[in-house]
Amino acid sequence: MSNSPRQVGLDWPAPARVGLRWAKTLFTPVAFAFLAYFAWQARDDLLDVVSEASLPLLGLAAIVWGLLHLLSPALAVFVLRACGSQVTWWQAFSTHAARLPARYVPGGIWHTVGRVMDYHESGVQPRHLGAFVLLENGLAAAVTLAVGGAVVFVTRGPDALGLIAALASLAAVAALPVIRIVLNARILRPPDHLSLSAYASGIGVVAIFWLGAAIAFLLYLNAFPSSTGDHSQVEMGGIYLFSWGIGFLAIFAPQGLGVFELVASELLKGGIGFMGLAALIGGFRVVVLVADLIVWCAYQAFVRFSQASGQ
Repeated sequence: MSNSPRQVGLDWPAPARVGLRWAKTLFTPVAFAFLAYFAWQARDDLLDVVSEASLPLLGLAAIVWGLLHLLSPALAVFVLRACGSQVTWWQAFSTHAARLPARYVPGGIWHTVGRVMDYHESGVQPRHLGAFVLLENGLAAAVTLAVGGAVVFVTRGPDALGLIAALASLAAVAALPVIRIVLNARILRPPDHLSLSAYASGIGVVAIFWLGAAIAFLLYLNAFPSSTGDHSQVEMGGIYLFSWGIGFLAIFAPQGLGVFELVASELLKGGIGFMGLAALIGGFRVVVLVADLIVWCAYQAFVRFSQASGQ
């Protein structure tokens, strides 16, 4: 049995899907090229910064990100169970971990698509999967922009970027109740229903996840102490969340590639200039890649060991 995004409430008009796919395909190498150009232009500053890097902090950043993979499946468990489908944490973690390499397939959607197919094959109803995909994406954007935008506004004050962040935060907060209303009215429909308590639990899981993600990012930045200027830890964490949220909304940029780095480097006035900081921030993706690879390898090793032990 197979499933497509169109079967789980993710239908877009065919021209829009084709256009978005081409936009992502073309934008990805352009974004990588610009980040590589930035790194080359700021190579002297970057070499100085990297030479004093704290390996323990980089390792801790990867560990924190790796541990977040244990939390990520909780959202699927809360949402799908609340909708009426029976999903265990191990089932959710297994499909999450097994599909991690799909995150790095061009397009940026294949990890989600793969998990949706796995859930569907295990008997989860398409409308429940549609609700899960909406919440996973909608809450990620709403929580990061709500919290990150508020922090950026409070720390920067009412300058142009601060006001943009404040408006984004207010819009994200306003979107939170709307997401649940749309989900119940347009995707689930009676008798299926996502209760307020289940929705609040989902928001809590997403908020804790992004708190952990911000901590991982802070550990990464603090590994290069001369790069961050005089920003407080709270401000840098808020900038990370806000920048990631903006990158997420840029649907032409897979995983916010390029957009996240540019927004964050504009808000973080460090000691190595805009280009160098953008390239350095882009390096956080390497930490994420390493953490993802370790979790995937550990999961594969566990599965093979379990299969060998059961024979």
